[in-house]
This record gives sequence, C-alpha cells and structure tokens, in this order.
Amino acid sequence: MDNYSQALRALKRQKLAVERTLGARSNEECVVASRWVGAWQKLVQARLDRNLAAQAAPSRYGDRAGRLLH
Repeated sequence: MDNYSQALRALKRQKLAVERTLGARSNEECVVASRWVGAWQKLVQARLDRNLAAQAAPSRYGDRAGRLLH
C-alpha cells in the first residue's frame, strides 16, 4: 500500500471517528468516541513523524547532499 492510500485511509477513519463523536447519543458515548479520536490521531501522527525521520536520516552509503560515501 502506497503512502497516498495509507493517508487516505487514515483521513477516512479520522472523519468517521469525529462523526461518531458528534453524533453520540449520551455523554458516555461521546467521551469514549473522543478518546478513540485522540488515540487514533496520536497513532497517525507518530507514524508520520517516524516516516519523516526515516526520510531525513542519511543512508549508510550517502550523505544528506546525495553524495556517495565509499
């Protein structure tokens, strides 16, 4: 699954979670749904941060400028 598909899936799940929170029939249901939204957001943000760090990290064979280190 490519990054675009993963991001689209994450956004759809986030939208559903927010809709579930807004459409809650009771206070308890709203609290549970909002916790789920928060947990999902933290998970997605952690994955985005990890992907960004992996892209920014220099490879074993090259530096940040793209020069090979042999």
